[in-house]
Amino acid sequence: MRIRKAVAAVLAGALVLTTFATGTTSEAAKKTKLKTKKVSIFVKGKKKISITGKKAKHKYTFTSKKKKIAKVSKKGVITGVKAGSTTITVKDTWKQKGKKKTKKLGTVKVTVKKKTTPVKTPVATPPAAVPGPSQAPAATPPAGGGNQPGVSAPPENSATPVPTATPSSTPKVTKKPTATPTATPAVTPKAPKAELTLVKNNINAGKTTTAEVSVNKGTVTDVSWSTADETIATVEKDAADAKKAVITGVAAGETKVIAEVKVKVENTDFTLKVESESIKVAASDALVVNAYVESAPTEMTVGDEFVLKVKVDTGTIESIDWAVDGDAIVVAENESGDVLKAVKAGEVTVTGTVTVKQGDKTATDTVQFTVYVMEKYNIQDSANFWCQNADIKYNDDGTLTYTKQQGEQDWQAGEFGFVVPREMVGKFTKVIIKYKDATLNPPESEKGCGYVFHYDDETQVSWIEGEDHWDDALRIYGDGEIVLENKDPDRALSTVRIYDGVLNGQVTIVSVTYQM
Repeated sequence: MRIRKAVAAVLAGALVLTTFATGTTSEAAKKTKLKTKKVSIFVKGKKKISITGKKAKHKYTFTSKKKKIAKVSKKGVITGVKAGSTTITVKDTWKQKGKKKTKKLGTVKVTVKKKTTPVKTPVATPPAAVPGPSQAPAATPPAGGGNQPGVSAPPENSATPVPTATPSSTPKVTKKPTATPTATPAVTPKAPKAELTLVKNNINAGKTTTAEVSVNKGTVTDVSWSTADETIATVEKDAADAKKAVITGVAAGETKVIAEVKVKVENTDFTLKVESESIKVAASDALVVNAYVESAPTEMTVGDEFVLKVKVDTGTIESIDWAVDGDAIVVAENESGDVLKAVKAGEVTVTGTVTVKQGDKTATDTVQFTVYVMEKYNIQDSANFWCQNADIKYNDDGTLTYTKQQGEQDWQAGEFGFVVPREMVGKFTKVIIKYKDATLNPPESEKGCGYVFHYDDETQVSWIEGEDHWDDALRIYGDGEIVLENKDPDRALSTVRIYDGVLNGQVTIVSVTYQM
């Protein structure tokens, strides 16, 4: 029986600037130089910034002063956005004796031009002379004399007069009919997903259990219910709620409950078909047991432990045999009972066979759940912190402190944020950032902080178009936490950015938690 329960995966110190050790002696001898100084590209054109003498374990960052003119990737590829000029600052960052070092390599002047299409002037073709019955084709007049364009020269010894063509006036240019603008087609939303769960997977003939369907988005408008084999069990829709149904055991055997679900998403109708896990029907006088793991985890971090608490709806548990498919988790025993221990990153399926006795009868049931184990992140070894116009300080207690600075332009108000660890992308919907000693928004300040979500539907960490929240909704002061929720189940959250606050305001990041 699959048990689903969301469990938070905690990062011990999640906002982290990329850290690097210094290079070797031979690398130190190299002199890193910014080769590209000036770039001229068209809108949508691309050009990569060249750096000579790069050193291992050094990170090279690129920041565009005007992202609306030209943007630059983490690998230094410039893309023209619209016509204009801007500069890109290039920095070299590394770690020396545990401390971050940063050196400005220089700036690249970028000019973005709008690509124009040359206008072709139509050339008029003069009308040809009307030939007589015996006229030969007109000869080409010699350069510098003879007939003018549009006038045919008479053939020698011809008695037939040749009519002279009247030179043409400026030719008329036929305008192309103006095309009627085509309306932008409506975007069809992605189909929702449905799930069917049973309260009990095991029942006696003549007894009942209930089933229910749920969807990840949209509104369920109706459900048609059936079973794969009505000689084993029958199903009847709940009169008050179409999403629920009552299943009645008929005879010993196994079957499945089937639901055809009609869902409306943004005025679009979908029909989904979903099946339950197998439902087992036993004879009316047999012992039937349903077992489950209380709060079964779906995610753990390396080093975490979880006490397995199995409960049954009847009888007394005699034994539980555990099996783990995968090597990221082991099952051990301590004074609390059976314990899951996360030992390495990976995904495992845990299965337990539960034997129950009641009087002189015994019965078994199987519990099963899948756990994803993540690496433990901390401020010293993760590489997921991002900032702009800010000062970053690493603290001895494993936290990091961000101090807002002013950029060269008034609108450069200082930002900080982080890129989600690659293995977590698409596996959570809520981010909780714990902080302390914050002065970004003191009581006398009228301005709060906003934030931006960046999504990546391919579940790869990247910078793409995001979801802006410019409402100054965040008040970051003293000790507290910031709770940000991704409410779009179709899009994987890959990056979080937080901006604004008073000049020289600070916040110390303690931890970040990702929750399903």
